[in-house]
Amino acid sequence: MSNAKVSVIIPAYNGAKDLGAAIQSVLVQTYPNFELVIVDDASVDNTAEIVAQFDDSRIKYIVQKVNKGVDAARRLAIESSGGEILAFLDQDDLYHPEKLEAHVNLYAAHPEIGFSYNSRFELNHSANSIRGIWRPPQKITLADLILGFPIAPSEMVLRRKWAPFIDLSAEPTLIHGGEYVITGRLFLSGCQFGSIDRVLNYRRHHAQRTFSKLAVRCESELEAQQRIFADTRCPSDVMALRNTAFANTYKLWAYVALLQNETALGQQYLREAIRLDPLILKGKHCELVNFFLIWSIDDENHDHAALLKQIFAQLPSEIAYLSKEYDWAVARGYLLKGVRAVIWDRPADADRHFARAAELGARFDESLVSQLTRDLLNYETAFGEAAVQQKIRALSPYLAKLGGSANVRKLSGRYSVNRAFQSYSVGEYAQVPRCIVPAIASDPRYLTNRGVLSILIHSIFASDAQSTQDRSGLY
Repeated sequence: MSNAKVSVIIPAYNGAKDLGAAIQSVLVQTYPNFELVIVDDASVDNTAEIVAQFDDSRIKYIVQKVNKGVDAARRLAIESSGGEILAFLDQDDLYHPEKLEAHVNLYAAHPEIGFSYNSRFELNHSANSIRGIWRPPQKITLADLILGFPIAPSEMVLRRKWAPFIDLSAEPTLIHGGEYVITGRLFLSGCQFGSIDRVLNYRRHHAQRTFSKLAVRCESELEAQQRIFADTRCPSDVMALRNTAFANTYKLWAYVALLQNETALGQQYLREAIRLDPLILKGKHCELVNFFLIWSIDDENHDHAALLKQIFAQLPSEIAYLSKEYDWAVARGYLLKGVRAVIWDRPADADRHFARAAELGARFDESLVSQLTRDLLNYETAFGEAAVQQKIRALSPYLAKLGGSANVRKLSGRYSVNRAFQSYSVGEYAQVPRCIVPAIASDPRYLTNRGVLSILIHSIFASDAQSTQDRSGLY
């Protein structure tokens, strides 16, 4: 393992409630060669007392007398640090104990990589319980970065040579959305991104956080996206995504505005989103309704039915017809909450949510089985295939009751066949037949699927070739 020094950067502002846990998660790292630089951005709470509780020479605590914002705090921390590698952590997030070790090993094995990231646990902020796993694309593209920022600050690790590219001091108007500029600028400048397909930090998401100067924040985020689109190095295929990217931003801030009962602003943003991307209204249970639904269950402990009622009551008159989807969205929300409760070992909550879903007539359908498959594949990265099989068994009675036994077989088959494709994509050819056989047992239609048969045949030959090579001692 490399012995490169890592500087962990925490900008702190009135976050004493969670800061102690964040600091502790750094101090228990399995990788020992690090320093922790905390910049207190003129906090008025007991942040200083929290930091003082830790008597550790690896901690460097810097206090700013005037609040200058998170970007300035990070910049000062970087300037005051000495590590070859920079790792970032928000004051209310947590590191997995092996976070630094995993990233240092990645950099040691791949000197060409300049920026790295990983998957994360998403926490219900109201209860500190896990609500899901966010697994970003393993081979991230500029399109991924600009359409809806998939990497939070606490996932980011960076070689120091690339630090100048994350300096936003020349961007004083960007009070929100700076991550678009940082990652986009790194990508366009030739920095190679590397991923670790492991869950290595925990993120607390403030689902019901209230924002001041909401319009200014939305405009700042749009400006940040435009900085990348306006860059002469931005390829034409990414430029073509401009309207979709802006529509995504307007959708998000419309939801926030309506939650804060800023009705006129929320309606304005919804109209802009629809103008830029009319397809968000297309079809039954359209993308916009699903967007509202997913955000309404962002924290398991909030009443999604009440949140959705608040949103639908403020829709612009021209899309007020979407209110007829309210009952479906509420019922669907209980299904999704029930699934999460099973996966994250809250059986009483699962029974309660699924019972309510059944009362409202909710049913598992094709799209929900597809979403559940993705959730289980993400779960596997943290807990393994055997644990996933346990979850499938636990979910089966609910799937059968609310969708029929065919959905149980469909889920099992789809999970197995997706594992086969994942194994094939990373060259683990011996695993492919082991995944495809149970997939076919669950759903014999895979026998006629050309893609499945293709990777099966190629994997058998590739696996035989690898075995022959191993026996011969040739590499």
